[in-house]
Amino acid sequence: MKFYCIIYSFPKYFAICFFFCILSYPLLLQAQHTYTIESLPSNPLGSSFRGLQVVSDQVVWVSGSRGTVGRSTDGGAHWRWQQVVGYEKRDFRDIVSFDSLTALIMAVAEPAVIMRTDNGGLSWQPVFTDSTPGMFLDAMHFVDAQNGIVVGDPIMNHAFLASTRDGGQHWLRNPDWDQQPTLRLDSGEAFFASSGSNIQLLKTTPNFQFYVVTGGLRSRLIGVGSNFNQDIPFSALGSSRGANSLAMLNNHIGVIVGGDFARDKDSLHTCFLVNTQSTVPFRIPKSTTHGYRSCVAWISKKSLIACGTSGVDISTDKGNNWKNISLAGFHTLGKAPTGNYVFLAGSGGRIARMSIH
Repeated sequence: MKFYCIIYSFPKYFAICFFFCILSYPLLLQAQHTYTIESLPSNPLGSSFRGLQVVSDQVVWVSGSRGTVGRSTDGGAHWRWQQVVGYEKRDFRDIVSFDSLTALIMAVAEPAVIMRTDNGGLSWQPVFTDSTPGMFLDAMHFVDAQNGIVVGDPIMNHAFLASTRDGGQHWLRNPDWDQQPTLRLDSGEAFFASSGSNIQLLKTTPNFQFYVVTGGLRSRLIGVGSNFNQDIPFSALGSSRGANSLAMLNNHIGVIVGGDFARDKDSLHTCFLVNTQSTVPFRIPKSTTHGYRSCVAWISKKSLIACGTSGVDISTDKGNNWKNISLAGFHTLGKAPTGNYVFLAGSGGRIARMSIH
């Protein structure tokens, strides 16, 4: 009788165990997956890179301090390095490229300059220059090879914005933007030029629609074309604290990272999940990024990667939970839309690559 009961009960216990294993299988796969960040040849000048454009798994551009621009056409195995003549002391905080030959670089402080090459960097031509006192460009973003936008710190308390519709050959101020009250910034509120990713252009027809994040003594997500304007609920703000980077999955869903770059291991309020259609547009993840993060990007419809000076984190569930995969510091990262690699760049001329197969 006792033996019979054991046999009789076995199917029930087997079913429970089998059901548990089925539910746990994705979690076990995630736990067992390892992420390896491979170091690539570094810049011999030790320049600090905050500009990065990944055109494809083969074509990658970087830009940074000491007027440095680098280009690789073999996935980072080899680099063509240059200091742009006449700009050796400038800091190119952002770069945008459309292929192996065409690129735009942005020098931040006055005079603010954007330069363009059509021959792979053999020569550069200024396409935008502004010597207004206080000019400081922060980031560029293009939605395609023609339409782009650049944002700069406030001039007379108003965000500087200019756009292009011809691949960056000409840049224009939009009078409507100069009149929008949401783009009037408070004293001590500005944009962090930390990774070229604090602005995201979503559409250009009939008008430009974009989001931009601010930081400092006030931190906001501002939507132009969507009439969105909300303070991001950081617990405390200061000159080194606030939003640094924005990655929108679509017109309403996105992720913001930042924190305090002066305390880069502090994990308090370093990541916010965004839903601009919700009555509570900002939500803190269940497990957040592990310290200050200067750049975040979607690598699939469910997965994100974020980096900062204190490490690199991965999320496989739309930003709800983050896993630290490296303590190596990087300023910026990127992935081609159809690529299989994430490229990262940081200080000391450091560049790396991670496979996401």
